[in-house]
Amino acid sequence: MNVFQKFMDDVFSNEHFLEECFFENINYKCIVSPISEGIVFGDSGLENEEMFTLDIKLPMHKIPKKNDKVKFRGKMYKVSDTATTDSANASVKFTIYALSKGIG
Repeated sequence: MNVFQKFMDDVFSNEHFLEECFFENINYKCIVSPISEGIVFGDSGLENEEMFTLDIKLPMHKIPKKNDKVKFRGKMYKVSDTATTDSANASVKFTIYALSKGIG
């Protein structure tokens, strides 16, 4: 185990950093970036601009990809693009958007 993997183990074992999210009905502990919110007028009318990233420690059952659905804080979101793994292959990061956001 390298230093970065140990660091990730330490971070993901600290409940103060973690929240819960659900992907494919599996509960994962995740780290949330600051959430940006706003309402904009898009091609299909008013759209919620809520957007943020989630980091989940590996292993996962399946890595999220574009337009997959994620439940967080009781709301459904969609993944903006395929998740990326960190350089130590210890966690994945992906951006999620409100379902009303006109992507995909």
